[in-house]
Amino acid sequence: MKLFLTKVSLFSVLLTAGAFVVDFALGEGIKKTDSGEIQVWNDIFNSRINSDVIVSGNSRAWVHISPEILDTVLNVNSYNLGIDGYPFNMQHVRFKIFEKYNAKPKLVVQNADFNTLHRRKETFNRYQFLPYIHEEELKKELKKTGFSDFQFRIPALKYHSDIQTVYVGLKGLTGFRTNSYVRRYKGYVGQEVDWDGTALDKVLSKDSIVVTPDPEIVCLFDSFLEYCKGNDIRVILVFTPLYFKATEHTKNGDEIKNIYRSFSEKYDFPFLDYSDDPICRDTAYFYNAMHLNKKGSELFSLKLAGDIKALLQPVK
Repeated sequence: MKLFLTKVSLFSVLLTAGAFVVDFALGEGIKKTDSGEIQVWNDIFNSRINSDVIVSGNSRAWVHISPEILDTVLNVNSYNLGIDGYPFNMQHVRFKIFEKYNAKPKLVVQNADFNTLHRRKETFNRYQFLPYIHEEELKKELKKTGFSDFQFRIPALKYHSDIQTVYVGLKGLTGFRTNSYVRRYKGYVGQEVDWDGTALDKVLSKDSIVVTPDPEIVCLFDSFLEYCKGNDIRVILVFTPLYFKATEHTKNGDEIKNIYRSFSEKYDFPFLDYSDDPICRDTAYFYNAMHLNKKGSELFSLKLAGDIKALLQPVK
């Protein structure tokens, strides 16, 4: 019996040690891919950013606003923290972790659109979080989107039944690269893709869209602006271009914009609304109804940079 218990104990120790090794190795492998969202998280956690201008938002931030153009026009060092597919609650988590490991910015250009204040109930691109899953702010948010306590406590369990993520980690460990690994420039990638209205046609064939802001996220957005105001961080709220038919099909669009206008007045932060800009009526500048292509994003970034420059000019 004693020998049996010894063998069981030894097996348990070896199994646990092996799980820790696998967990660490896959996490390091994912980090080594160093592209897309992982590239941004790596830059954040390794204190590589330290920019005086930060762009924050969802995919309509990271594909719409070029740091290279902002830097050139405004003579600044900017970085785009936009996170694909996530509304403000996760954007806020990314910003807080950014501040923890990097210098405080002077200006935040915050994308504020119809999707910013809603709540996403499921995790999107979950692999990006796994190497950094034990960061406290990230852990708290991930628990709201399907991650269980066991996935935080038991090594390697977070990779269970996730063959695609394991594959990504193994590719990273071996240094293997495919065309799916896209490097970003300061968080931004212009999308060299032609217009595809298929998804829009499906949306337009149905009833108009009603956007429902999440009260908790609205409060969080308010707290973020209050924090920035109290810490001498200027904020410019920006509704980036949206193809006009998508705007017209959103039933309560003005209601959402009024939330941003109220925050603009409350904190004396500008709200720049480009949803009715001429660019919004030309599919040559979009690859779908929600997103500008590279040509459109560069044209818009020039316009935005010029408008920001005018706002930052001292009053004579």
